[in-house]
Amino acid sequence: MILLHTIGKNKGKILLCCCLLAGLTGTAFAAAPEPVTEVHPAVSFSQDVQPAISASSIHYDEQAGRYICHGNVRISLGDRLIMADEAQLTSDLSSIWTQGNARLIEGENIFSSEAIYARPNDDTAYFFGERCKLKRPGLAIASDSIEYRWQEKTASFDGHVLFIDSDGEKVAAHLEYDFNKNKAS
Repeated sequence: MILLHTIGKNKGKILLCCCLLAGLTGTAFAAAPEPVTEVHPAVSFSQDVQPAISASSIHYDEQAGRYICHGNVRISLGDRLIMADEAQLTSDLSSIWTQGNARLIEGENIFSSEAIYARPNDDTAYFFGERCKLKRPGLAIASDSIEYRWQEKTASFDGHVLFIDSDGEKVAAHLEYDFNKNKAS
């Protein structure tokens, strides 16, 4: 109403229509998409694993020997995808640190936490933060920390563990999960 009154009834209607049209079509007032930078480091992984890193911003710190990534970080390690708001990776990808909405996705398994420390050469990822979670169809496990060993397909959940599956709920201080057997112990 104020807009119509200050610039005139007809001009205000035209301006309002233009703004609505632009909003619907996304042709004006839309934020430019963040640029994505990709890096494909040469590392000593097996031939079937071609690691790739993408983020809104990536730079290499020569003194520290690390890639520093910010914004929509995606680290592809074969059939595993690590996603986060920020990450630091050693040049040989032997160590990966992520923080902020950190997730590791492997098939139907989705691990999430505030931070992840992964050692791809050791086939291991550690999850830290407020609440670490694993979700997959028919299963949810939450705890204070998780150690996932992807070559063995096992995970250790420690601290305030809540296990929920089709059989019900279970609470424990520690829980081991075997993905090959789909069994907790």
